Amino acid sequence: MKQPVAEPETRDVVDARLRELIRESPFPLFLVRLSDSALLETSRPLEVWAGRDRSELVGMRTLDFVNDPESARRSMSLLASGVIDAYTRMSVYRRPDGTLLEFEVRFAAYVDEVPRRTAVAMILASSDQPTAETLEQPEIPGSVLVLGTVDMRWTIDRITSDVSALLGYEAESLLGKTAFELIHPEDVSSLLLMAAHSGERAGGACGRIRVRTAGGEWIVGRIVVQPLAGATSPAFAFALSSITTAHRFDEDRARELEDHLRRIAREIAASGVAAWSTRMPTAAELPEISQLTSREYEIVVRLATGERVPGIARALFLSESTVRNHLTSVYRKFGVHSQNDLMSRLHSIA
Repeated sequence: MKQPVAEPETRDVVDARLRELIRESPFPLFLVRLSDSALLETSRPLEVWAGRDRSELVGMRTLDFVNDPESARRSMSLLASGVIDAYTRMSVYRRPDGTLLEFEVRFAAYVDEVPRRTAVAMILASSDQPTAETLEQPEIPGSVLVLGTVDMRWTIDRITSDVSALLGYEAESLLGKTAFELIHPEDVSSLLLMAAHSGERAGGACGRIRVRTAGGEWIVGRIVVQPLAGATSPAFAFALSSITTAHRFDEDRARELEDHLRRIAREIAASGVAAWSTRMPTAAELPEISQLTSREYEIVVRLATGERVPGIARALFLSESTVRNHLTSVYRKFGVHSQNDLMSRLHSIA
């Protein structure tokens, strides 16, 4: 079911967040108004690619650069009405120096907003396109769930050890890297839209993206994005799980997984993960953070916000003994022997 159109004040917040995310993006991205195809915001890489600065680009119409303007106008109308969520089109652009560039551009709109007013577009290089081989998804346990956080530039500063089972990377190897290195270029626009809209609901924004494994294959994943409360600039907590090959076209399974991720997102919100993570040490400050599984991370954050083991067990539908077993594993990873010692380690840095 489509969500109702956001109130004007909420729209202003979303628009401001989306503009900032686009400006800070390392990709050639721009925000386009669907009613007239005018550019509203650009990233620095787009300005370099186009050979024009932001003041020259804002206000230009993308319909002036496509091979078939009438067809592009129809596509934008379908995007605005909610019939389609994204499309890709070949276009031609002439730089100020006379260089003629033929390029492919991907337009994506936020799926829960109808009618859509804007879309995020990204210039794609031919090398970015997936091949049949790279989309052959490996079998990965559907129960694997990764939790983490990224800063304004989408640099990964916290990620749970489950990423090894999901993508084949050691958690420590991803710290300090941009999340965009793992995400398919065609899905970058959708991720930015999710991030911009993630503050509109308690459970965050949820969607599908393609993520690269350590072996160079693409897996289709479900992701929940939620803003980190209290951050001085946009930063986000995320929960990521895969849709395995066996279930790729099983919509019931996809909905079940999305419901699961939304529940996790609600738990994150309720436990204060998104809020307290702004004060919780990053893995760079405390390397043991990246050794935790997603469940261990949830338990540690709940402890840090003042919850006790019985309450944590009830909230997570676990037995108290299971929670204590998780804590035993956490103590071993941190080299401590008690909850007080663990909190001392965390608060000495946070």
